[in-house]
Amino acid sequence: MADKYLKKEALEKLIAAVSSSGGCFIAPTTDARQVVFKSVEKAADITHDYVLARNSYKEFVFPQTEVVATFAVRQHGIGLTGKEVAPKETVIFGARPCEAASLSSLRAVFTWDFIDEFYTKREDRTIVMTVACTTGDEACFCTTVGLSPESTAGSDVYLKETADNGYLVQAISEKGKAFVEKYAAVFEEQAGAKTKKLFMPEKIKGIDLAKITGRLKNTGHYDEPVWAELTRKCIGCGACTYVCPTCHCFDMVDEGTAYEGERRKNWDSCQYDSFTLHASGHNPRDTQFKRWRNRFMCKFSIYPDKFASKGCVGCGRCVRVCPVRLDITEVMEELSK
Repeated sequence: MADKYLKKEALEKLIAAVSSSGGCFIAPTTDARQVVFKSVEKAADITHDYVLARNSYKEFVFPQTEVVATFAVRQHGIGLTGKEVAPKETVIFGARPCEAASLSSLRAVFTWDFIDEFYTKREDRTIVMTVACTTGDEACFCTTVGLSPESTAGSDVYLKETADNGYLVQAISEKGKAFVEKYAAVFEEQAGAKTKKLFMPEKIKGIDLAKITGRLKNTGHYDEPVWAELTRKCIGCGACTYVCPTCHCFDMVDEGTAYEGERRKNWDSCQYDSFTLHASGHNPRDTQFKRWRNRFMCKFSIYPDKFASKGCVGCGRCVRVCPVRLDITEVMEELSK
């Protein structure tokens, strides 16, 4: 499919068209002085001047909490009724290329040894409209992990801002092509519009991913004091895991009374001291640096080996949100030596 062109003022028509067909339009918007992904009803609600939304759009395919079943005690036993998922078309506008790449990582987990339809059905109905970065900050490090603002992995529709206040549009996936065709009235033929210069984060020279992976695979390095030295200031708040687009840990909890209630799937975090607490009281990760070490190993060893996808996409959200400024790239540099 040839490239198309989308005027920013045409976003109003696109939002209306998606909404009228029963869909939901998600975009970066300013809320409490922070840019976050939320459902929008008009183009004026969309924030265009931002580096990255505070939250990841993963919560629209993997909600923070959801009911997976209901239960009730009956005369002849306990009745458990599973919840069916029937998601509507959801358009994610304004995602960045780094976080778009995270979808393959999430899908790898949720289709690993069991097909989690609560995730897959939502993702199948989600259209990711990525907007390439024209601005960034010191926390961005996508180029260090093999991505860039030009990466299209995970994008259904890839947009580049143009100098005349529009977007050059590329339909990347089959879903993206079908989407552009479905809403063809909104898109125009590409007329040679000049695109804005993309922001390319400088690759951190002191980081060598191959060395990091090799070191993590060697169990002789597992108990080195460097872990406690580098991460002793972590307070275990879990903020990094909640904003991370690839973190996927969850817990299943029954909530209600002894007679009826709901079985819920809730986000969890490997940074919590109760995450690996055994019924016996033993905890194999009994100190915070061990929990942080586990998350780092998951990103750069366990996850890539198991799923052949990225555990870290270099979006920098964990760096921005950390209350004690524990910078994952500093640990990456140290382990590269």
